[in-house]
Amino acid sequence: MAAVYAFLYIFLFLIVVSYVENFRKFNRIIFPLEKEVKKYIHLYFPFYRKLSFRKKLSFEKKVKLFLNSFEYRVREGMEMTPEVKAVLGGAAIRMTFYLPDECFDYYNVIVLFPEPYHSRVTGHYHKGEVNPGARAIVLSWSSIKQGLDPHDDGLNVLIHEYAHALYFEHKLMNEEYEVFNEEAFRRFMEQAEIELEKLRTGEPHFLRKYASTNKEEFFAVATESFFERSAAFKKELPELYGTLVLLLRQDPLH
Repeated sequence: MAAVYAFLYIFLFLIVVSYVENFRKFNRIIFPLEKEVKKYIHLYFPFYRKLSFRKKLSFEKKVKLFLNSFEYRVREGMEMTPEVKAVLGGAAIRMTFYLPDECFDYYNVIVLFPEPYHSRVTGHYHKGEVNPGARAIVLSWSSIKQGLDPHDDGLNVLIHEYAHALYFEHKLMNEEYEVFNEEAFRRFMEQAEIELEKLRTGEPHFLRKYASTNKEEFFAVATESFFERSAAFKKELPELYGTLVLLLRQDPLH
């Protein structure tokens, strides 16, 4: 009889392990998002406030999954407060709410500085960057906070760097999982070529000059404006805007 009980215990244990995988995933499933984090999500993300009750729960679950997926390396006195967690997770899910759950799975580390930081590689101060080789996203909190101010200048460091992260992830992981629909991504790249040519000739353009650096920067700058000044974007560049709607599977104006 003891052998039967032992077998049952082992069997049940294996079922639990196979479903949960590890304590971190168990924590994601069982416990809700912290109240303080939810408070700041409600404050900073109008998109969340407009969701139905069921979709709010989905948004919160996705935020928690995102936050629990990283190792955080804080620098120079930076702290992982509920506000920081809400902004990092909320922005990521605001961008990817309708995209596959695998988004950002490629990355393991988020490095946080309180202010723009000095890069040993470039010798300059940076507000943020994505390092695909190290699977890391590096950010400065003061720069992120500037992007949270209610204005429509199309500048948002967090959206910009997350857009870079998704762009590289799509390129690197497209044989394992899909970040963007490949046809929509192809269409965007074709339109990017046209707009890049206009930017590089000095023709007045809706997107800021930095978008002309390369396709990666064009995508990041365009994504900033897509979320930050949607109505003006749609009016000035309706075809490009429509392609981003297909690519990100959402329209911020609706």
